[in-house]
Amino acid sequence: MTMRRTVLKAVLSTATATALLMSGNAIASEQYKIDVSLETGPNHIRNISIKRWADSLNAQTDGRLKINIFEGASKFKGSAVPTALAQGTLDMGVPGTWHLTKFIPDFGIVFLPMFFGHDRHVSYKVMDGDIGKELIAETEKKLNVKILGRFIDIGGAITFMKTDPITGPEDYKGKRIRIAGSAAHARRYEALGANAVKVSWPDVPQALQTGMVDGVMTAFESVRSAKLWDSGLKYVYVDNHAFHQYVPMINKDLWNSLPNDLQELMQTTWDSSVDPQREFTAQRDTDARLEAIKNGIVVTDATATELGKLRKTLMPIQPDVIKELRIDPSFADRAQAAIQKASM
Repeated sequence: MTMRRTVLKAVLSTATATALLMSGNAIASEQYKIDVSLETGPNHIRNISIKRWADSLNAQTDGRLKINIFEGASKFKGSAVPTALAQGTLDMGVPGTWHLTKFIPDFGIVFLPMFFGHDRHVSYKVMDGDIGKELIAETEKKLNVKILGRFIDIGGAITFMKTDPITGPEDYKGKRIRIAGSAAHARRYEALGANAVKVSWPDVPQALQTGMVDGVMTAFESVRSAKLWDSGLKYVYVDNHAFHQYVPMINKDLWNSLPNDLQELMQTTWDSSVDPQREFTAQRDTDARLEAIKNGIVVTDATATELGKLRKTLMPIQPDVIKELRIDPSFADRAQAAIQKASM
């Protein structure tokens, strides 16, 4: 009886071990798919950056994770991405900060006059610090998303014109400038005497060609990616209206369904990609500027004196913009203190 019990025990132990091994292999081999929606085209810095990260991540997961990227707003326009993520109809998006102000009013601080004209490194110090962490926590809670980490760049938003150039602080008057997202953009241009017109990025070429707008607030990289010189852009005033970034967001329910090791890998690979992406974007901006010049766009750089004059003109509207955008005044005060510290 003892021998029979021993053999039976051994058989059961082997069967249990085999079952556990098979179960473990099934878990390890289980595949996960994440669809990413980008409204920009394949040559845009955001698309290039996300593809690089996705390729690296896909390779490191040995086929367990597949990131699929949908470009050119083939799934959602940028303005619709936050809602789609919150509702679970989209897995992942990397919306611009301007697309988040409708849902998270405090994100509007990055477009307030206090940020106008500052170097990108000032934005990094503020948005990578406590101010950015507060925004991340608020966004994750309100939109049911997980933010992977630090934001990536598109670059400085500057003013491109079709026919009538802007070459100084007095030249904005009467111009119709395309903006995206936040009403703060509109208020800034209005304070300078221009008229702001909200146009989705895919519709910008037509807006320029039909005369709906005289110019566009965007970056050199975006102009190059869409070849907007073919749509009539001829001039640019480098006035550093705002520094635009993208926020990596995943639907929270999907995120929670991923194994811990994949979550950790997604976050670590993302974080390691951010600094190279920012420098790559800066270089791309330089390259895009040169290409714009080659394609006939005349560049005028705002001087430090002009930027100071423009910021001085804009600062009086800041309290009203904070109120209009429903930004928490105490949060705005903390952000302004962070800017002052970062600028020292």
